Amino acid sequence: MKNIQNLEIQYLKAKIAYYKGNPLLTDTEFDAIEKILKEVNSKVVNQVGSKRKDFDFPHPTKMLSLAKIQTEDTKKGTNYMEEDFQKWYRKNTLKTITGGVSLMVSPKFDGNAINIIYQGTKLVNILTRGDGLTGKDVTERFRPHVSKELSTTPPMNNNLPDLNITENDVIEIRAEVVIDVKLFNKKYGREFANPRNYVAGVIGKDDYDEVKVSELTIISLHFLVNSKHVNQIYFSRNLFCAKDQNTLLFNENYIDVIKSYEKLRENYKYQLDGVVISFPESLREILGENEHDPEWAIAIKFVPEEAITEVIGIEWGVGKTGELTPVILFKPVQLAGTTVKRASGYNAGYVNNHKIGNGTLLSLHKAGDIIPEIQKIIIKSKSQFPLPTICHSCEKKLTFDGIHLMCNNNFCPEKIAKKLASAANSINIQRVGLKTFEKFAHYFPNLYELILWVRKKGSSHQIECYGFKYKSRSHEIFVDAFKNIKTLTYAQVIVLCGYDNVGRKLSTQIAKEFCGLTPNYVGLERALILKLKEPLNKGYIKKAIISLELSGIIIEKPKEEVMKNKIYICMTGSPKEFGYKTKTEFIANFPNVEEVSLTDPNCNFLITDDLNSSTSKMKKALKKGIEIKTYGEL
Repeated sequence: MKNIQNLEIQYLKAKIAYYKGNPLLTDTEFDAIEKILKEVNSKVVNQVGSKRKDFDFPHPTKMLSLAKIQTEDTKKGTNYMEEDFQKWYRKNTLKTITGGVSLMVSPKFDGNAINIIYQGTKLVNILTRGDGLTGKDVTERFRPHVSKELSTTPPMNNNLPDLNITENDVIEIRAEVVIDVKLFNKKYGREFANPRNYVAGVIGKDDYDEVKVSELTIISLHFLVNSKHVNQIYFSRNLFCAKDQNTLLFNENYIDVIKSYEKLRENYKYQLDGVVISFPESLREILGENEHDPEWAIAIKFVPEEAITEVIGIEWGVGKTGELTPVILFKPVQLAGTTVKRASGYNAGYVNNHKIGNGTLLSLHKAGDIIPEIQKIIIKSKSQFPLPTICHSCEKKLTFDGIHLMCNNNFCPEKIAKKLASAANSINIQRVGLKTFEKFAHYFPNLYELILWVRKKGSSHQIECYGFKYKSRSHEIFVDAFKNIKTLTYAQVIVLCGYDNVGRKLSTQIAKEFCGLTPNYVGLERALILKLKEPLNKGYIKKAIISLELSGIIIEKPKEEVMKNKIYICMTGSPKEFGYKTKTEFIANFPNVEEVSLTDPNCNFLITDDLNSSTSKMKKALKKGIEIKTYGEL
């Protein structure tokens, strides 16, 4: 089950980081979290941006993000999700008229939104989108690059009524800030993952470089007068950058339109990640908006691009479980607007089975147009990379089971550093990264013991043994991060104890049992459950609870869950044909769904991959009168 509170924290952290110019998540990851939070009616999704103290300049009209339709790769080719588009179109035409409606089509620029505000025709403010209600004032950095005085006189013979702008009218120009892809690759591609992240940094950081700002391009998108959309032709002299915008009739071929923009994307000056289809300005007030996005526009997101390149090397890293994971190095290649040189090799078995070595030819794509991923091996190498036999971090012998290459040394410094960093992230410790935890990896086996030490002795001269100068700013930041921990849950403490392969789900159930409640161990590994319940480990966990409480941290014990709006299911068969590798991956996408056995009195459904199956579970479900559904139906 998804921990909704943790997802909300990740969601808000991602927004704060994005508006500071240091994005944490890809679009795909962010959209997935937002989708889950919308499904459970989380209030945090009402925040279009992030609440920061410098977001205190109000937008005259709320700035919303667009609803999205994600096109997909399938075995039969690209699924352009035409049915979803037609559903959106029909829903909105019913609100307007029954006849034909001409829709506006334009590229979806992968940049950062700003609002350029005029009082009458005089420039007054330029704001970032912020939380949608208020934004950061970036007027001074962009003032030299926009019109100081707005012209609202349309060209002759346009058959539009005069706007009659007065000094009391408020005009907003919604725009996207982007950078030329070639310029980005030449100057900033080594430092930033993609143009969008770079632009976010230039806009979001308090200090700005005038030269870097001058390299950005402002693209006008929408024009509002007193909060009402008006035709852009009124402001044709004030388009900061002309954009490609065509008209799509409601009866034209939707797929052909998207394909034409996919082709445009290949050599376009700015990074594009889709197409925006919108109703004309005259209908937007009628269509209105919902809590999250305008009803009058939809973004059709492109399938990530693909590129072919040649492997030139490999690097290995030790993870928190001790598994060595490969990173494949290849000849630089252009992919979705950026230069990429490396991608995950998944695991040692993947490298071994696909005979990856110097000269291997492979195809890449970008998940969410951000993260490079190996899609397939086109040509295997004649001389594959040998698998390491000794851990580069602790110099102990490695083991290989055909898939996973493991360092089983519990005191491996790189393994411990990763475990410390992961545990810190799970309890939202701020401003302490992996490099810092590497300093403590030789001395502290888990985060629980490090927290105790920092709260007791971290403010003393002893900190200099770990690479900090006493009373330096970095020392203060480190100690404050640990002293600011006020509360932890019982389950979080179990995670902090550092047991391998013990995550939130198992620790939550163990915490229930240790506190006298009824756990649900369905789908969890029996060997790990028994291990944690051993007297030695149970005693260690309880000691950790007491020690952390004595250090001033409140430990919240679990409570019985209220079984409200919850669905309990048993699963049989495989969810693979429905797009999920495992049952665990499948159920993780449903926050209100919990796996139980068929004998559990709360079981609502048996979920199967084949309604015609005759397995014992199917027969038992039919006998007990439990409703049967497919993975797709759920």
